[in-house]
Amino acid sequence: MRILLVSLIVSGIVFSSAALATEPVSIDSLLSEMVDRDSVAKFPANEFRLKQHSSYNRASKNPQDTEGWFSNHDFNSKDSDRNFIRIEENGGQKEWVLMDHEGPGALVRVWMPFRNAKNPKTDTRIRVYLDGESEPTLEGNMLGLFNGSEVFPYPFAHQSLRSAVSFFPIPYAKRCKITTTERPFFFQFTFREYNAKTPVETFTMSDYEAAKPLLDKVGESLLNPTPTLSRSSNDTPTPQTLNATLAAGEEKSIDLPAGTAAVRALSVKLGTYEPSSVTRTVVLKMEFDGKETVWCPLGDFFGTGLGLHPFQGWYRTVADDGTMSCRWVMPYQKSAKVSLLNLSDAPIDFEMNATVDDFHWDDRTMYFHAAWRGQYPVPTRPFCDWNYVTLNGRGVYVGDTLTVMNPVEKWWGEGDEKIFVDGEDFPSIFGTGTEDYYAYSWGGISTDFYEHPFHAQPRSHVYDKHHRKTSSERNTLGYSTETRTRALDTMPFGSSLQLDMEIWSWNDCEMGYGVGAYWYADADTQSNRTPDPEEALNVPPLPKIQMDSAPQASVDPSLFENAIELEDGDIVSKPSRVELVTQSLTAYRGRWSGNTHVLMRNTRQGDAIEWTFAAPGPMPMDLSMHATRSHDFAEVKFSVNGIPVGETVDLYSPKPTPSGSIPLGRFSPDNGRYTVGMEIVGKNDASSRYRVGLDCLSMSSPDEPQSTSVAK
Repeated sequence: MRILLVSLIVSGIVFSSAALATEPVSIDSLLSEMVDRDSVAKFPANEFRLKQHSSYNRASKNPQDTEGWFSNHDFNSKDSDRNFIRIEENGGQKEWVLMDHEGPGALVRVWMPFRNAKNPKTDTRIRVYLDGESEPTLEGNMLGLFNGSEVFPYPFAHQSLRSAVSFFPIPYAKRCKITTTERPFFFQFTFREYNAKTPVETFTMSDYEAAKPLLDKVGESLLNPTPTLSRSSNDTPTPQTLNATLAAGEEKSIDLPAGTAAVRALSVKLGTYEPSSVTRTVVLKMEFDGKETVWCPLGDFFGTGLGLHPFQGWYRTVADDGTMSCRWVMPYQKSAKVSLLNLSDAPIDFEMNATVDDFHWDDRTMYFHAAWRGQYPVPTRPFCDWNYVTLNGRGVYVGDTLTVMNPVEKWWGEGDEKIFVDGEDFPSIFGTGTEDYYAYSWGGISTDFYEHPFHAQPRSHVYDKHHRKTSSERNTLGYSTETRTRALDTMPFGSSLQLDMEIWSWNDCEMGYGVGAYWYADADTQSNRTPDPEEALNVPPLPKIQMDSAPQASVDPSLFENAIELEDGDIVSKPSRVELVTQSLTAYRGRWSGNTHVLMRNTRQGDAIEWTFAAPGPMPMDLSMHATRSHDFAEVKFSVNGIPVGETVDLYSPKPTPSGSIPLGRFSPDNGRYTVGMEIVGKNDASSRYRVGLDCLSMSSPDEPQSTSVAK
């Protein structure tokens, strides 16, 4: 095997990849590896397999026993629960053993939840015994030891949503045993199991103190990520750039520089993020050395899900201005190409940049892959395991992004991850819940935004980075996006890997699932994921979310008085090509009835649509329309019962905003109904299309005051 001698610089940290292969595994080597993106693109020199000890339900023994396999009691709430290894007595004190691994290894991820969703306090002590010592090397509060408040600082250890999560590496040469002084609740301890002869320097507090300068530099790098560039380049490489428009169904590409190199940074910015499905229907494709290894919708690749939901991680950043970027190192030997494909029926403006730099290819180097699977509907009964991806060959799994559509308020994420490596009959990683896999807990109440270098919840229910949760509601209706990338907890596999996520909702309903998965692999490694344009266009509909679920706390009660949602009207006529889609508007400032509107797509000048609405009685009513203004909206005129009303209404605005009330006039119903027509008569010069978004029709009796018109 050739040894890589090229040193790398990451935010001032200098280390040699050769050292990772020849020196013993230690705190220093693991911290350096944590921010060495080049090393992730190579099969580990110190080979290991990732394992996990957790509180999964011990009734889960065999997939053929469906009752036991999908049992959901994966915690310990009473003495009869035995979802741990054993109970010992040390010095007259009872201790519960949660992890006990013999052989060389390294603890690389810990997850411990609050015992109570509203109370982070606990008196339980946790102890880490290394190499068979009778006294613990580490001891502390069960949560404090791993939430950044005791030994290990942020971002290595931190308090996620209602849980303590630590990624600080704890290496050991012979054995690691972890106990608690009280019965444990839920837990996950994820560790590397090295080959028996791998030299490992066991963690000591003195080594930890000596490593603090490196710890500070690595922490700074994690929180301020920049692309990893090769020292063999004297100057920063010039990005390969493409500014263009993708017509409906069109694909455009950048051919990258020939020769042995690596993509070290990639960014895409779309001209619009409306509708939110644009991040599902615009697909990123990449070829390396003539083989397509990436086919993934943009939102699932960059971690934003459906729509634009900013967050920052070690490998990816979604910025407020819409720039989505990644810092995966993607090597190739001869040629590479990056492309965008527009599956939708509307043109999309975009800017794409790829930074390519030198890379040393050797026999451990692998190609980067990203693939996508989507399904709607996904029935929640009977319980089932939903496959993210199955791989055959050699590789390293490095992360995923899951976007779910939940049509009900009750919690959807009880399902456990079950990961089989190299042909295992029973998964060596068996989790305790989907939210636990993504490093938070108490999912029914934890519907808030959070971010960390290695995991994030960019959106949940109606909340994201700019619309934070302020209540204790337990509504999980709508879209949620969870993302996780791996550094020290990557999953190498020599012959196969199968990652399943259990579908376990508290409701019998039909959900939508979409996942982007990322891994490195040899050229001949096979995946069960193939491009699926049809399913990418099958975007699950967003359920109707009531106003009181939205982050805006106060709404003028008269604003939408006696309102009828557009989607509740009966369509009389419309052009066959025109699509009417109910679209969520929770991400925008302003007030809409139900936080949605009906978006009209594939529209042209001259198109007309008519609806009928039931009248509340035979008396005349004052009618008004509520609509949306946006950057690609048209100019329209309305009619009631076949009579043209009002002036032309310009629905253009640089950003989505409510139109306010558009008075239509006073009318008597015709056979108990009102017929409301809308015609597209033109567009503002600044508008890019002829789209229309209508919110609701409001009716009020003549003696009731109408809301003030702001239509002009």
